[in-house]
Amino acid sequence: MQRDCTINTYESDNMAIISILGDLTSSVEESMKKAYKKACGYKTDKIIFKFDGKSRINSTGIAIMIDIVIQSQEENRKIFITGVSKHFHKIFDLVGLSRYTTIVESEEEVKNL
Repeated sequence: MQRDCTINTYESDNMAIISILGDLTSSVEESMKKAYKKACGYKTDKIIFKFDGKSRINSTGIAIMIDIVIQSQEENRKIFITGVSKHFHKIFDLVGLSRYTTIVESEEEVKNL
């Protein structure tokens, strides 16, 4: 069963945080693009995608993340991902996202990078 997704963007400690509560599917594509654009407006090169630990992702959600990661590479921004399950981590490894992002345990970890 798909869970509705809520996406919020805010700035914290010179990092942009995109909080994702729910499932990452085609229904949130525009919201994700708007969230990324808003995060870029914070004038930081560190953007954290903070999942709620219970999120699920489908092929469209993966494609959304890949598009954002490609764009971030072109703009010299660093993408960090936190709050993902081991299954999510494995999926990101399989599709190559973990080669272009850094998966961390918490926002605190990013402050020291």
